[in-house]
Amino acid sequence: MKLTSVLVGLCLTAQLSGCATQQDTQWYRGNTHTHTVICGHADSPPDLVAAWYHDRGYHFLILSEHNHFIDPATVNLPKPKREDFLLIPGVELTGSSYIHTTSMNVTGVPPWKFSHKDKSKIIQNHVDETKKLGGEPILNHPNFGTGASADHMLPVKGLHLFELFNGHPHVHSHGKEDHPSTEVMWDDMLTRGKLIYGVSSDDAHHFQTIAPDKSNPGRGWVMVRAEELTPDAITRALLHGDFYASNGVFLKVCEPGTKTYRIEVDTEKTEAELAGNPLLRGKKIEQGKEGYRIEFIGPKGKVLTDFNGTAAIAAVNPDLAYVRARVTYTRKHPDADGYEEYYAWSQPVFNDGRAHDVHEH
Repeated sequence: MKLTSVLVGLCLTAQLSGCATQQDTQWYRGNTHTHTVICGHADSPPDLVAAWYHDRGYHFLILSEHNHFIDPATVNLPKPKREDFLLIPGVELTGSSYIHTTSMNVTGVPPWKFSHKDKSKIIQNHVDETKKLGGEPILNHPNFGTGASADHMLPVKGLHLFELFNGHPHVHSHGKEDHPSTEVMWDDMLTRGKLIYGVSSDDAHHFQTIAPDKSNPGRGWVMVRAEELTPDAITRALLHGDFYASNGVFLKVCEPGTKTYRIEVDTEKTEAELAGNPLLRGKKIEQGKEGYRIEFIGPKGKVLTDFNGTAAIAAVNPDLAYVRARVTYTRKHPDADGYEEYYAWSQPVFNDGRAHDVHEH
């Protein structure tokens, strides 16, 4: 384990108390981005799509159809319906220049036909129109097509959520030749002063055919800490950064703080998910070391300290504008040579006051 002058990481020999110990809150697993036959390029109706998540222990789902509002009251859920499952209304605004935005917790379809050569203005339009209908925007898959860069997102007012990970095989969350990874974009924006949190979704279209080149469900999700399972409470928790994003790793403890930042992996739940979910797709790497690694990351994406293990606590230097954590699980690839990595990304804690206005919202 590395020690630095700005951040100290310590292995916890005793089991940490989890985030759920905070009074009147608990964890909810959800997906903010998925599709149905209504879009014309997915393979299952809303009832079946909702049932997939309902039957696999998710707590909330947004049927985010392209420029089409699916009223949750019209969706027939499995019987007996779980009391702890919720459909949150939403729409995926599908604008020009590959700019797509989930309008979360809205009452209908926001205007979406606005076009402009400046992508920042298209994103700003999506944000403004979403908020007019009482919702919150999540900028989707910036690495799809020509997508959006950090420079496009940075000037947009009111954009506080974007897809850090998207499970669609045509979305290059880990980067591609002409695009840095979304994580590099995130640190770029955070370093330059933007208040923005990273979401993970599966962007599922294909529920009937399971294959690496299909956009199957279950490849990305968020774990949200909220006081109750309602559309408003989940939306508010996301807006305040009270969640972590995952494409395979579960956390037992996730406690960002301005003085200490605590992380512990839920190894039992993580390994059960990896063993029981054949739809998961990790990042392929040629060389690796099996096991867990916890990294605390600061401005410019600098790894301040890292620890090989399943639990860590960090003392946060108040002079750092932000600190976030990333957990990586590396294993040998089950079907090919090399290794693959899965992640949990917890949200940044800010020491420069930028989160004050949103947290007072």
